[in-house]
Amino acid sequence: ATIGANVQRSLAKRLQELSAEFRQKQRKYLSDVQAQKNGAVAETESKFGIDLNETEREYGFNEQQLAVVDDLNLAVQSRDKEIAQIAKSIEELGSIFKELAVLVIDQGTILDRIDYNMEAVVEHTKEGIGQLEKAEKHQKNARPLKCIICLAITIFVLLFILVLKHRRRWRI
Repeated sequence: ATIGANVQRSLAKRLQELSAEFRQKQRKYLSDVQAQKNGAVAETESKFGIDLNETEREYGFNEQQLAVVDDLNLAVQSRDKEIAQIAKSIEELGSIFKELAVLVIDQGTILDRIDYNMEAVVEHTKEGIGQLEKAEKHQKNARPLKCIICLAITIFVLLFILVLKHRRRWRI
């Protein structure tokens, strides 16, 4: 029972540690994604003096180069959507891990109750066996007493009949 409880506690602790580590890495990843999405890209663009919204005349881009830039912008937007979807999936996974940890703890509690009940059943069974042995002993001790009482009653009944029989003879 104690070994099972120790194993359960160890597993629950390990699960909590992994869950905490997972949440830390998830938060860091989400903050990196948000930073990249919000400010980090704009900072790098401004550092290098690149403005993707400027027209082709200012830099002399031809249509083919603008098409490549548009394709890259579409790819970046689709990648951002995919990253957001991955972040959402990671959040859902984190909540699933939390629920799983709760279930593991609940199952451990139920297991402890079952173990306790089994131990109680063993104890009650031992007590019941002891009481049955006592009852059997008392019954065995009571048998001779019952026989003596039955014989005594039979003797008194026969004596009573004998007395009644002799009274009738004396009267006649």
